[in-house]
Amino acid sequence: MAKLILFGSIVVTFFNVLYFLIVFDIFQHAWFYIFTDVSAQFMYTLNFLASVFCMVEVAEPGYEAITYSLITTVSNTVSPLSLVISYQFLAFFPALNTQEGIATDTDEVRWDFAMLHMLTIVINLTSLLALPLLPRQKKETRELVARGEHSVFWGKFALYSAMIFLAYSTMVTFATVVLHDVYGCFKILGGAGCSAEESSFPAYVMVGCVLAYCYGVNFYLSYWPIVKKKKKFSWSMFL
Repeated sequence: MAKLILFGSIVVTFFNVLYFLIVFDIFQHAWFYIFTDVSAQFMYTLNFLASVFCMVEVAEPGYEAITYSLITTVSNTVSPLSLVISYQFLAFFPALNTQEGIATDTDEVRWDFAMLHMLTIVINLTSLLALPLLPRQKKETRELVARGEHSVFWGKFALYSAMIFLAYSTMVTFATVVLHDVYGCFKILGGAGCSAEESSFPAYVMVGCVLAYCYGVNFYLSYWPIVKKKKKFSWSMFL
């Protein structure tokens, strides 16, 4: 499973890098854009399959449907949240906040878009730091289930996190789509700003909180035991 995710992420990165050919007008063609986008989405599907494979081993007899529904719900909860956070990244790149600004197609706009795209690629690659959390194969998955280990704290943490993510992404989506004329201009929602005096600080804080959550939880579970010398670091953790 880990190898499949590693392979999928590397291939997605390759196709994402091809976008720079379009950004800097090296090679622009509608079919080339469609090819890179469709290919990247296909590799994202492989990553989702890896998360589904473990469901067969984790689900207890009679609870297969509930387990699959839980995994799918969490996955669907994170997807709109990632879109919401990606809009908030626009606070760092004011030139990309409006269609009119993008339409100018100046060097500043192209470099801003390139920097935003590079930031996306870096975040995608650093997500591979979470690979030590995943079992390597079905055998390891069965061993984890056989241990019978459980944690009330982390169970509540995961449940509350999913509920907060779902509530936040739903609220932001509603505000930016249904109430776009009223709230769509706020920078914290990915807008260009409702006034010249509006600060980008709330958007920066929100993005920082999300990144701190993602990397902080992963560091605590994967690497803090290594720092405390309870586990040993090995490159095999990622394969």
